[in-house]
Amino acid sequence: MKVNIFIWAIVGGLSVLGCQKNNQEQLDKDAKLMATLECEARQLKEERFKIANDIRFMEDSLMKYHISLTPSQSQHIDSIKTVLTMRTGKLADKITRTMDSLFVANYQTPEQRQTFDAATEKMLQEVCK
Repeated sequence: MKVNIFIWAIVGGLSVLGCQKNNQEQLDKDAKLMATLECEARQLKEERFKIANDIRFMEDSLMKYHISLTPSQSQHIDSIKTVLTMRTGKLADKITRTMDSLFVANYQTPEQRQTFDAATEKMLQEVCK
């Protein structure tokens, strides 16, 4: 009888250790996914700021000499703004959907979300070099 209890205790202990390993692997995988998306968002933000600065510089330079934008220049600027707005919206939707699905599936408690956030922040340092 004691042998059966001992064997079940060992099996139960190994099962818990296996689950913890799988949980850590899942956490690392999920954190890497979110870190990749966040890094992409940061890069897009930097790209938008650079383009906005370039547009402002061009407009300021033209205004300095009392020259207005041509219709084709205005159209080109508007198309760039539209593309950036669409990219930003799609990425924001993707991030929101990913977070929602991860929270529903794996990170339902505040403690789990804090652990996930910490793992994501740590992974962000590696992904966004």
